[in-house]
Amino acid sequence: MVSLLYLHGVGNGDPRDAWRRALDSSLRDAGYPGLDEVEVIAPKYPDVLRTDDGDKTIKIPPVTTPRLSAEEQRNVRRRVERATAELEMILGEPVPASPVGVTDSLAPIVLRVLRQAHNYVTKPGIRARTLRMVLDELPEEGEIVIVGHSLGSIIAIDLLRRLPPKLTVTGLVTIGSPAAHPNLHEDSDRLEMKAPVDHVGWWVNVWSNGDAVTGLRGIWRHFPWALDLQVGLGLDHRTTTYLRSKPVATAIGRALFGSLSKEVAVVEGTPDVALNSLEVRLALWLAYAQFLRDHLKGATQERFGAALRVVQHEVLERVIENYQTDDVRIPQQLLDLRVSPDTPGDRDLPRPKPLTQLSKEEAVLALVALATANPVRPYEIDVPDDVRRQAFHDLTVWMGLGGGLGENLHIAMQSASKAVYPVDQWKLWVGIGIGAAVLVAGPIGLALAAPAGLAGGAAIIGALSAFGPGGMVGGLVTAGAITTTGAGTIAATLVSSSSTAEDVEVTVIQLLTAAILRSREGLEQDLGVWLAMSEIQRQTGREVARLAAYSDDKAPGVEALRRKARAAERAMAYMVKNRLVEGLTDEEPKGEEPFEE
Repeated sequence: MVSLLYLHGVGNGDPRDAWRRALDSSLRDAGYPGLDEVEVIAPKYPDVLRTDDGDKTIKIPPVTTPRLSAEEQRNVRRRVERATAELEMILGEPVPASPVGVTDSLAPIVLRVLRQAHNYVTKPGIRARTLRMVLDELPEEGEIVIVGHSLGSIIAIDLLRRLPPKLTVTGLVTIGSPAAHPNLHEDSDRLEMKAPVDHVGWWVNVWSNGDAVTGLRGIWRHFPWALDLQVGLGLDHRTTTYLRSKPVATAIGRALFGSLSKEVAVVEGTPDVALNSLEVRLALWLAYAQFLRDHLKGATQERFGAALRVVQHEVLERVIENYQTDDVRIPQQLLDLRVSPDTPGDRDLPRPKPLTQLSKEEAVLALVALATANPVRPYEIDVPDDVRRQAFHDLTVWMGLGGGLGENLHIAMQSASKAVYPVDQWKLWVGIGIGAAVLVAGPIGLALAAPAGLAGGAAIIGALSAFGPGGMVGGLVTAGAITTTGAGTIAATLVSSSSTAEDVEVTVIQLLTAAILRSREGLEQDLGVWLAMSEIQRQTGREVARLAAYSDDKAPGVEALRRKARAAERAMAYMVKNRLVEGLTDEEPKGEEPFEE
């Protein structure tokens, strides 16, 4: 049986144990059993929090989680990503980010919570005594769900790495958490947990659009693996208000009792051929295009849908024809995406099946390439920035990677563009399909894009490259080439006279976007990004020196080379300043262990 650990916050007017009645009622309303058969653990520790520094003779409980290898940590991350994305789809869309007005009457509770949270983080005696009181009430093994409200969420975060080794956390739900407040992170990085831990299934943080204790923000910056969910509960910080909300009850209910679904999937027929890496990118393009269409309005939506039907038909037919010529078995998933060009508009336009086989690490470059792609090329239809943002949220949820990845992609793209090209000129190029996609035009790019022996790869490249440099999927077929081994070749292609300064600038924006996105998601950086830009600098510098000896001072060719070099220089300076490449600053790296003394 799964136990429930409830960690309370500072008292705010709720009667004693009112939280239990509120949660029991909301669980039943959501279709789950109540708390009658659940072992509830609710330690009391208010006296400790009110002391100056607790009992200094008690030591802070040690970290009990083992250190994982890089591969083990990647496996943990992928497992948590899948579980979190599935939960995100169940909990539904967050409320619009439009906080209600915060009144002066909230000041006392906000100050009290922040003061006690700061005391907990900075005073070892208080922290040690509180942790010990909680740990003494926990079982040594089994499964547990942790719910932390307000200050209790801070204790819950601290507790995660100090639980009995045989105790598994099915799910962590934090509500009304002040964990994002800057004063809890000043002069200390102990309240940080960039990577998920092995014994925790998932983490959902729920905050209200008027709850000043939360700072009117989520906690993703310090805990990127947590799912932030904004709900519309107004100015109320009470735990009972949070526990009565459907998303909170659903998350806790699922952790305690599992899924409510009774559906059984029936599989018929012979197994389908698994999609290869290029086919996956093709499906990503189609899904992204359809999510864009979903968020467009009126006549623009109709034109976009009609253009997508034409392009989808032409590409799929060309791919299938090439497969048949090469006698390659066609995946049924591709056959299911065929459309008739005679059907008007986007009626009955088939959607790809959700792709859940990619990890965040594997998806980064493909997503970045999509961010600068025109998915209905050669047709040109302006897509508003907010529509792209919504589409990427939907796409990353559809991929099983969580909507937060889509939000971070949008932010990373903006940051990278401003770093490389401070003027918003780059937005004119978004959707035109230049940048890394220019490699599609040459044999080098095609060779990098299609590893030897990749069944169907040539067929897809033949179909996509027929649409010209940039194609309708931008850099999708070459995104996988931007690695350590391909950096030199990519740089040589971009520095050549066949590539314009705009090609290089947008490609560098793509590369830097990938680096920023990896940082925001807590992923390992790809050294190939740095090496590619370093090579662009080196090779452009050599060409400038060679040509400048006899060329005019403002010769267009020399100026283009200088623009290419400046793009790489700006991106590399941003990477050094923001610690996106290890070993390039004199500062000591920040530790990843939370709350370590």
